[in-house]
Amino acid sequence: MFNESDLTTEDLGRKGFTLLQLKDGFRFGTDSVLLAWFAASFIRKGNNGDKRCEMLELGSNCGAVSLCVAARYDNAYIDAVEIMPDECEVMRMNIKNNNVGDRMRAFNADIRELPSEVKQKQYDVVFMNPPFYSRKNGPAAGRSEGRLNGRFEENGDLDDFMAVAASRVIPSSGHIVMVMHADRLGDVMTSMQKNNIKLTRLMNVHPFEDRNASMILAAGKKGASGSDVKILPPLIISKRMEDGAIINSEKINDIYDKEHTDCFI
Repeated sequence: MFNESDLTTEDLGRKGFTLLQLKDGFRFGTDSVLLAWFAASFIRKGNNGDKRCEMLELGSNCGAVSLCVAARYDNAYIDAVEIMPDECEVMRMNIKNNNVGDRMRAFNADIRELPSEVKQKQYDVVFMNPPFYSRKNGPAAGRSEGRLNGRFEENGDLDDFMAVAASRVIPSSGHIVMVMHADRLGDVMTSMQKNNIKLTRLMNVHPFEDRNASMILAAGKKGASGSDVKILPPLIISKRMEDGAIINSEKINDIYDKEHTDCFI
């Protein structure tokens, strides 16, 4: 069990939400922010903009992504599953501290053995940040257990995450949304096909305009028919100024600072 001194507090920059994190755990970063923004862009709006959206996050860690989604939309109702007990306990603290206990639940479980409350439901949006690296291919030495589990396939590989997402999303109308290392696009496509998921949206994320993509944001539907595949405009994270300074792109600033207007449905 951790102590208070093992935690840090971050300002999420939206609606006064804050985030507790374990100092030696997997840390909230750009991929988390982008996944929250992308996942929130698949929330269907009712006539009054308040239609309840049932969402599931697989591999939630301390709940950063789910909290960012909840901060963007009051009609997001999220079940979040995390295998690491300390990280899940921090997520419960974050839920309480941000007063979202009426629409966000934390489950300490392996995604491959979901609790009955989650197994009994189907979701409008299932979102996830699966481990970027295969254990055999990544530099795992010297990492804490939390960071090892966050980045390497210690407790489920990409196929496991995809299969569970396919089992819980509403067929045809629900969306499976993920962020992944760009080099694994082929693995994502193969896993989607294996689990009867059709790719519907793809966005490449580039560190700079003249650099190869470092991440992808992808969405798909289970059992979808037709060929509605859209390759969205690339997202550039940073740009270099004439004096050599590096600043955020306009789009990244919009994602961090402005109200949610994007819709990728």
